[in-house]
Amino acid sequence: MANADFRARTSIRRNQAWTSGDGNTLLRLQEDGNFVVYRQGKAAWQADNVYPNGDTAAFELNGDLVVYDSNGRQIWHSDTGGNHGALFSVQDDGNIVIYNADGRPIWQTDTAG
Repeated sequence: MANADFRARTSIRRNQAWTSGDGNTLLRLQEDGNFVVYRQGKAAWQADNVYPNGDTAAFELNGDLVVYDSNGRQIWHSDTGGNHGALFSVQDDGNIVIYNADGRPIWQTDTAG
């Protein structure tokens, strides 16, 4: 299967996830507000300082992956803004990667295995 790639603005809310093409990798905004990567059902990475306040996660048009609280305040981000045309990829290998418009990785969770 292919990786699940996103170029346009996409978002999830609590208890939703972006999933890889093969279904083995998830980037989930949990019901408890934590933002976690799961590989084959096991937690592999979590965003700092999100739990328990994460309410919405969005891949913005400027290339930034952001978690917002219930008041719409940004509480975590990948610090990749300013990269219009970036690609957000939930990969079958277990890694979550943001690629710039030239295809160069600019952020990742380092959870490939």
